[in-house]
This record gives sequence, structure tokens and C-alpha cells, in this order.
Amino acid sequence: MAKGILVFDTSPLNHFALAGELLVLRDLVVDFECVTTKAVLGELRKGAGDHPELEEAIDLEWMATVPCDDLGELYLFGQYMNRLGNFERNAGEASVLAWAEAHSAAAYVDDQVACNVGRSRGVRVHRTLQLIIAAFRTGKLNESKAQTLIERLADTDARFPAAARNNLFEWARSRNPPLL
Repeated sequence: MAKGILVFDTSPLNHFALAGELLVLRDLVVDFECVTTKAVLGELRKGAGDHPELEEAIDLEWMATVPCDDLGELYLFGQYMNRLGNFERNAGEASVLAWAEAHSAAAYVDDQVACNVGRSRGVRVHRTLQLIIAAFRTGKLNESKAQTLIERLADTDARFPAAARNNLFEWARSRNPPLL
């Protein structure tokens, strides 16, 4: 049974594609119905000129594309853009958070500011570190694979705390409350 809908922002798709780990990403989110917005696909297409491996993230068979263009969604999109700013950089995040809020879905966003803004409005937000730790807890990833995945994603410039990159499990146990 699906845990609900998970709507993806550009950053996780970008980093998993650049790391060659889109199959692992699918395993991490297999319990969700997965969607992304047209704005996110536009951001990925923009980056595919420099990074052709992003094309794989654009055509995922397990992810549907949703518009964010009805009046309620557009109203929410405007509110998110007012909080996040800069149309060139934050349209994907704003569309993901707006769509998630409008459809009672969860958002998969790694940007800290966008996470904070979404959570302040009641949106359930998932992040890469959270999904990897959950996959470890459920036995989808062992400790070695989880640590290697974090390192591979960090090598693509995914933004993780340095302590998590160096030792995910020590970092997770040091949180208050501990994540493991």
C-alpha cells in the first residue's frame, strides 16, 4: 500500500542522476506514488545541456508529471515564490511545494530554506538523508551501501552536513533526538 504521493524537486533528481543512482532512488521511494512538476522538468532540461545524464531523470517511467496551473495551485505558487524569491532558481521548489500543499502530498526537497517554508505551511517534507536513514531502518540499504550512497551524492555537490558525509551513522546518532 502506498504511503501517499511524493512530489519531487529538481535537486534530488539532479544529484541521483549525476551519481548514476536513479535505480536506488526508486527503491528508496517505492512505497510512494511519485510525481514531479513541469517546472522541475524544465530545470532538469536546462541542466541537461551540460550534464546529459540528467536526461534519465526527465524520462523516468515510475514518475508522472503534474501541472501546477489551476487557480488554487497558481495562488499557492505565488505565495511560495514570494517567500523563496528568484524565479530563475526557485520556480521548481515553489511549484513542488504549491502542488504538495494543494493536493495534501509530501514534498521531496533538499533545500533548507524551501524545507522550512514548506513545513511552516504544514507541508510534509522529505529529504535525502531522511530517506536514506529510513531505508537503512527497513533493511533496504545496509550501512556500507548507505554511506557509499551519501558519498556518491556528495561528490555531485549535494549539500549534506560534512559530518554526515564523513560518517552518516555517527551523525544520525548525534542528532537530538537521534535519527537512529
